[in-house]
Amino acid sequence: MQIIKKDSGKAVPEIIEFEGHKLFNSNTARAVQSHIAIPDRGLNENTGLMLVSHNWGGTWEMCWEWCNILANKFNLICIDTDYYQSGWKAGDPTYDHGEIQAMDCLRAFYEVRKYLLENNLPFNRRRNYAAGASGGGNISQMVNKFAPHTFGCIIDLCGMPGLTDDIAFGVGRLNAGYSKDPQAENYLAKHMQEIRDFGNLEHLKIQYDCNPENQVVIVHGVDDDYCSCADKAKIFANMLQANFKPEGYFITPGMVDGLIVTGTGHTLGDRAYIIAKYGQKFIAEQGSFAKLVKADDFERQSRIVYPVTGGSYCIDYSQGSPGITFIAEK
Repeated sequence: MQIIKKDSGKAVPEIIEFEGHKLFNSNTARAVQSHIAIPDRGLNENTGLMLVSHNWGGTWEMCWEWCNILANKFNLICIDTDYYQSGWKAGDPTYDHGEIQAMDCLRAFYEVRKYLLENNLPFNRRRNYAAGASGGGNISQMVNKFAPHTFGCIIDLCGMPGLTDDIAFGVGRLNAGYSKDPQAENYLAKHMQEIRDFGNLEHLKIQYDCNPENQVVIVHGVDDDYCSCADKAKIFANMLQANFKPEGYFITPGMVDGLIVTGTGHTLGDRAYIIAKYGQKFIAEQGSFAKLVKADDFERQSRIVYPVTGGSYCIDYSQGSPGITFIAEK
């Protein structure tokens, strides 16, 4: 890890750079940066960590103020990562849609956690959270899937409901740019779609075995014309079927307060304060249902395996900075 920017008066760097996850079929190293916000009052033994992720096509700077708000309100170290394909525009290469992006964010989490431990800085290793809106909601779900022991609660605002056919092939307003042609370079293999599906029932059962107390909060407008509310409701139902107890707030006109929640579409309202409004009882230090973890995947040095069509995906924490590998059936 390299420190890019650090205020001498603060315990933690403001911007760091580290090695991002390699792209599949490539050995080229990637440098990724993260912005870190800490409470104005500094760190203490109960300061937690939170990944805060921006939207598809957005840039990390969009969440810097969110990080300040959430860090101060909930005593958190908030980490916003300039993950793979930040700033993506229509016509750019096929959109990753949560796999390498989530691994970049988990690597950022690892680097910050490592820095805190190596410098004997106080923090609470049991208070780990993630939140984001739109593409950031999708990434929050994906880091929760890839690191199932790690997060007490994740908050998904209007996130994409996995890489559905509509999104993959551009049937609706979003187009990730994939092809159904097996000979095409951008072909979407079944296993690629399955690993990005955080509503996959078989995978949810694996997650439940790892962390049955994991809390997911979904906030989604009923009139969202970018990310299907109906598809997200199906994922919510699958989480219930897997024995999780998610909280779902499917925003109808009667829930619009005009201050924090301003609509039933994709934007929803003031997203940082929506995270605070619907997540506070789980992420606040004295939250009525504060969610903590026993030991995260980094401490456990976990190997998480998800079976998919034609093989399995393994997310490996045994080497420190985590990696994901597709293992084809022999």
